[in-house]
Formats: sequence, structure tokens, C-alpha cells
Amino acid sequence: MILKEITDINEIESVLEEAKMCRLALFNGEKPYITPMLFGYCLSGGNPEIYFRCGEKNEITELIKKNNSAAFEIDKLGEVCPRKENPCLVEAVYESVVGTGTIEVITGIDKITGFSHILKKYNTNAEHNISEQVLNSFAVLKLTVTEICCKKQFQEEK
Repeated sequence: MILKEITDINEIESVLEEAKMCRLALFNGEKPYITPMLFGYCLSGGNPEIYFRCGEKNEITELIKKNNSAAFEIDKLGEVCPRKENPCLVEAVYESVVGTGTIEVITGIDKITGFSHILKKYNTNAEHNISEQVLNSFAVLKLTVTEICCKKQFQEEK
């Protein structure tokens, strides 16, 4: 297996586009809190922004009020295969985007924009049918990424 850093923005966007789930990590006091979430993203202009939807008042929004530092992990898992030199050990073919940043609950036009990024990622045309009442029934979170690391592990070609 070969592990290499991904620096090409098109490869990074491919991982973000094809991955289905993001693992969001927050702080719960001194303990970590991690949860899988559907997400949307925006890469234009500077640091990536990742968007999430959750309940208006729930554990996630309460944790953000106490500490707005966050980390995330997004991956596109390929096959899992045995090592050539030792078939008892397995490795995975994957591409991943991992990073840290600050997270906030967004409102107004930013909330609509963030939610649109989530709907766009999952090819949902529902954004045109969302009433104000429905939009007000949940929170949209924006993670502004300040540090990012992208990697790819793949098999050597023969």
C-alpha cells in the first residue's frame, strides 16, 4: 500500500462529493464527543466551509455554546484487502479529508445558504419547497476549517 498526501483541490473536492458521511468531533467538557452527520460544503474563497443540520436545541448546539472548537473526518472507503507480505493483516484503500476549525450556529440568509449546500450534495431539489416554518424547526451549523489534511492510500499497480 502507498499512502500519499492529497493537495490537488479537484481530488479533495472529489472526496467531499463522493463521501456520504462526516464525523464531527466536539468537546463535552474534557471528553470528546463525536457524531456522524450528513453534510454539505463550500470550497470557494479561502478555507473550506462544512455545513450540518441538527435539532434547534439539542446536545450539539449546547456543546458549541460552551466550546466552538471542532474537528472532522470525511472518508471515501474503497476495498479492504489483506497485505501481500502477511495475509493475516488487512489494510484499506481510502481517501480522507481531516481537519479542525471553529463551528457556529448560523441564521438568516447564511442558514439558507448552508442548508442549500447540504441539499445540493445529496442531489435534493427540495430546497425550493421548504417553508419558513420547516426552516425554523432545525439549526444549521457552519464549520470554518482552519487546518486540513487530505490523504489517499492505494495499492501499488503491478
